[in-house]
Amino acid sequence: MGWNLYRSIVDQCIELGIRRYSVYLMNEPMLDRELAERVAYVSARIKKPQYVKVTSHGGLLTEHMAKALLDSGLDKLKISVQSLNADTYWNIMRLPLEKTLKNIDHFLELKKKGGYKLPRLEIVMVDSIQTHDEIPGIRRYWQDREVKLYVEPVENRADQHNIRDTAVGEHRLKTFSWCRRLMEQIYILYDGRMVQCCADWEQRSIMGDLNSHRLADIWYGQRYTDYRRRFAEGDLKGMICACCRKQLPQSPGVKIT
Repeated sequence: MGWNLYRSIVDQCIELGIRRYSVYLMNEPMLDRELAERVAYVSARIKKPQYVKVTSHGGLLTEHMAKALLDSGLDKLKISVQSLNADTYWNIMRLPLEKTLKNIDHFLELKKKGGYKLPRLEIVMVDSIQTHDEIPGIRRYWQDREVKLYVEPVENRADQHNIRDTAVGEHRLKTFSWCRRLMEQIYILYDGRMVQCCADWEQRSIMGDLNSHRLADIWYGQRYTDYRRRFAEGDLKGMICACCRKQLPQSPGVKIT
């Protein structure tokens, strides 16, 4: 995203009082060599409880990137580590596990050595048929390093066929009854277009374009208003939300809100 558009979007979000700033949406954020500068632009302009978050696969968490993020004001760094078995990890991520784990360990060393309190590092993985039996051991691994692990169910809210047809989730997809995303969360692509949901990586539901309209005008505009009304009334025909009602996975002991 160009810097003029980026600054404009951040400034408009701050005007609206947005609480969480996730400086990524689709694809790997550390491919952007200016990621730390983008984080710093937000962190310098917000106050608690507002915060900045980045989620990454960690394969590009080089020493240079790690140091830059430590100095950027980033509040939370989540890294997706889908397995601690090198072959399984490669099959899922197409990355070498040893390199990713070394990147994480070095980041923790730099954080400790520099006396940084932030960003808080968290590891996230998906409870899939490939990884389900590994989860107890994975929990112990990260507990030994005093790093929080989050295990999430597979979701397919926008009903992408390759996810549904391959059935990679450990638990059966179940009916979903409610969602806050349309009401509370804004998703902006690299080119300034707004999509309805972060799960819409096929970009089937475009809500507006920030190159030509202000964020508040789109968020409070007629298209969003109509979609929210229809969602509340259960009139989901033609909306990607219709897929959630029949396709969301939910595992025992996990509450989806």
